[in-house]
Amino acid sequence: MKGAPQMADSHTFICRCSAEFKGMASSPPQGWSRIGEELICDDCTSALHFTFGNASEAPPTPIRASGKDSATAILLRSGVYLDLADPDCTRIAPADIAAGLRQLRFAGQSAKPYTIAQHSLLVLRLVDPVANQLRNQAAAQSLRRCALLHDAAEAFIHDITRPLKSQLPDYRAYERAFEDRLFSEFGVEWTKVRKGIVKRADIAALAIEKRELLDCHDPWPILERLTGNERWAALNTPLGRIWSLDEAEARFLDAFNALFPQHERIAA
Repeated sequence: MKGAPQMADSHTFICRCSAEFKGMASSPPQGWSRIGEELICDDCTSALHFTFGNASEAPPTPIRASGKDSATAILLRSGVYLDLADPDCTRIAPADIAAGLRQLRFAGQSAKPYTIAQHSLLVLRLVDPVANQLRNQAAAQSLRRCALLHDAAEAFIHDITRPLKSQLPDYRAYERAFEDRLFSEFGVEWTKVRKGIVKRADIAALAIEKRELLDCHDPWPILERLTGNERWAALNTPLGRIWSLDEAEARFLDAFNALFPQHERIAA
């Protein structure tokens, strides 16, 4: 765990997960809490106490070879079962992630069916200019990997719309714990800087999608987080053609194979 959040300036407070608010430390907004000397968001508060299953119970039974008899297991594209009560992410293949990300964003309410896979590749496209400026190629590649897989957990636990997710603290804690296991398995290394870059690209992607898919002109507060340059990028980056589910799956898998060469995955 990292220490107390740092102050970007005299009135901006940054949580360990890079969430931030502007205001007075004595009056944190709804969704933030003080634990000792630390101000943290409710997501991180939940994660502090979260483990898979009930800690007071016996350790979970190891996942069986098939898992087909478990009421909490799902069948993956690769033919194996993943027990969501105690997910063994070593069982997940890249094809399983690509298949799961065929799911639609915006609860399927956009004018055209738009997949999480295509969104993930849009975020990668927005992050790529930043990665290209890094002198350390390993760091650049790690940033791209974070961008591509930032929503990978949703392949298995679904894309819960943001307004609903804000009402489900237990789900958000589970999501974080699942992501930790999944990222660890695929060697995705997050830093505070990478989280910030990918998060802002994610918001810029949302602005592009809102403009081109939702025909919505209402102000969305989350989009106010974008800086001037980020707003310019969002306004001048076209979404392009909307891919079919099959094409989105195939393109995501191609990008994955480019960023995670087979020999690296075997070594991991």
